[in-house]
Amino acid sequence: MLNPPQKAAVESVNYPLLVLAGAGCGKTRVITEKMAHLVRVDYCLPEQIFAITFTNKAAKEMHARAVKLVSGGDALNISTFHALGLRILQQEAEHTPYHRGFSILDTSECQKVLQGLLPKGIKKDVANQLQWQISGWKNAALKPNEVVSKVPVAVEIYQHYLDYMVSINAMDFDDLILQPLWLLSQSSAVLSRWQSKIKYMLVDEYQDTNASQYQLLKMLMGSGQHLTCVGDDDQSIYGWRGAQAENLQLLQQDFTGLKVVKLEQNYRSTSTILSAANAVIKNNPHPIEKKIWSDLGEGDPIQILAYPNAETEAEQVIADIRFNQRANQKNFNDFAILYRSNHQAKLLEQALRMNDVPYHMSGGRSFFDYSEIKDVMAYIRLLANPRDNAAFLRVINTPKRGIGMQTVQHISAAAKGIGQSFLAASKNAQVLQGLPAAAQDRVKAFTSLIHQHQKMQHSAEKVISSLLQQIDYISYVSQSANNKLAKMNKTKLVQDFIKWIDALGRDQHLAIDELLNYLSLQTSQEDDNQEDAVRMMTLHAAKGLEFEHVYLVGVEEGILPHANSLEESETEDDAVEEERRLMYVGMTRAMQQLKISFVKKRKKRFADDNTASYSGASRFLDEIPHELSNGHPKVKKTAAEQQASNKSNFAAIKAMLE
Repeated sequence: MLNPPQKAAVESVNYPLLVLAGAGCGKTRVITEKMAHLVRVDYCLPEQIFAITFTNKAAKEMHARAVKLVSGGDALNISTFHALGLRILQQEAEHTPYHRGFSILDTSECQKVLQGLLPKGIKKDVANQLQWQISGWKNAALKPNEVVSKVPVAVEIYQHYLDYMVSINAMDFDDLILQPLWLLSQSSAVLSRWQSKIKYMLVDEYQDTNASQYQLLKMLMGSGQHLTCVGDDDQSIYGWRGAQAENLQLLQQDFTGLKVVKLEQNYRSTSTILSAANAVIKNNPHPIEKKIWSDLGEGDPIQILAYPNAETEAEQVIADIRFNQRANQKNFNDFAILYRSNHQAKLLEQALRMNDVPYHMSGGRSFFDYSEIKDVMAYIRLLANPRDNAAFLRVINTPKRGIGMQTVQHISAAAKGIGQSFLAASKNAQVLQGLPAAAQDRVKAFTSLIHQHQKMQHSAEKVISSLLQQIDYISYVSQSANNKLAKMNKTKLVQDFIKWIDALGRDQHLAIDELLNYLSLQTSQEDDNQEDAVRMMTLHAAKGLEFEHVYLVGVEEGILPHANSLEESETEDDAVEEERRLMYVGMTRAMQQLKISFVKKRKKRFADDNTASYSGASRFLDEIPHELSNGHPKVKKTAAEQQASNKSNFAAIKAMLE
């Protein structure tokens, strides 16, 4: 049963709509119910409905919910912004400077490209900084001739970077938004074609859009009569990667007749938690006021806990989880530990392991960061995109086939001289003549292997299986491992990847370039992790999730708000406001119980000795009303309260020892 504002949001279809949805107020339900409504009233067909989310996981979950409600729901177009951009580029490749089968380079590969374009002697950190700057320009939808920079050479490198990526038929992730935007701006025929495809568009987490994404959306939507954006300005926590909370206000300027519906009833948390969260976030400016509320009962006061140091904080938090889990017969996955930065997890992990408490950490190393997976991906990229020089360099001697560095340098120099890709130059008879006979044979064997699998008419999973068998990649991985455990882990990693590719092939017939595009958009292998374990994650990773019991740790000046954010932001006010939104996100993850802790002295992160600096409670704790909390640093405990606190701590320690 939808509440009145939810019902209004679902049934409003003939004008642009902004749904301002507070934390836990049922925004995903509104989106999926609206899809069903659009089909039910014959406003459009399922295949004419497009929905945009910000993660693959969110898109998958939304699709699973929507197909239960929508007749013909499998035809719905639910994806991330980047996946939509990729789809446009795939279907309109002939209208772009790119060819089908283009590669999507990851961050480390883009760094190498930039380093190759910079004058020799430039330090790596300068290249990294320039990469971050170029990403910022792309997120702002700026062409090189539109950039204003105090460093003219940076603008030149930006143009060289764009040109070079076209020459090797490759893009970075920012291009998946920027290139479709430029294409739609330049071709009225392509724009008209896509505007007619999209009968209705719904955008989730709208507050996380950057300028480039907003302009793409605006271009596709025209007047916006068939647009619904759902977001929450209080959960805009990605300013550091270009997200603009002010895009909520731009909607009002750019789409005339925009209506606003506010979802304020929370179905997740107790009224105490929500009142405290409202009290904190009200210190930020709000162009459109809202206040979330709950009828789930008052609940427990928020616990604010001070510890002498980080070691004690970790021990006590884990002891309290252990006690709570046993005393109240809870599952471990009812508990979450949230922190501002990943480096805070180390001591908590140690305490969890020492006390045999199972845990699962989100945001760890990506599946695609492992060198073994990067090797297989490079083979797939080279098969799909013969111009991909980075992929060529990675696989030409992987596994070892006796092709040395001098041979590779000869090929790359010759390729640049004749304006060919490295793979094309490797097949060029004149280039090969400059190599010893043995080296020629090895290079020919390699190019023959690639050519053979490029010609195969089978689906992608069979092509990859054949290639990996011919090069005996599993044996290579096993033999290159240092010990028995590493051997087992590495081979399982590759086997799991092959199984994943096989499963994709069973669901649909994929060409190599289609497989490449799918895999390039995945940030990690699908992992919903259903094990009973305490959840550990950063505040950024926690957005969209909920847990019965939340421990928000390290809420100190210098950590939350983070010192680096305050230093690097153009204005301190902007930085503090975003950090306050992080605090709000953390607080509103809790359903029943919220415990916030800080330490009085914390060892400096990069200190060589054991020196500690005074940290102290975050300014955000001062914004939590005293009457909603126990242990507020500004309120001294009575003797009875102190005795009760000591008794609780003793019980927790006893549970830990048992």
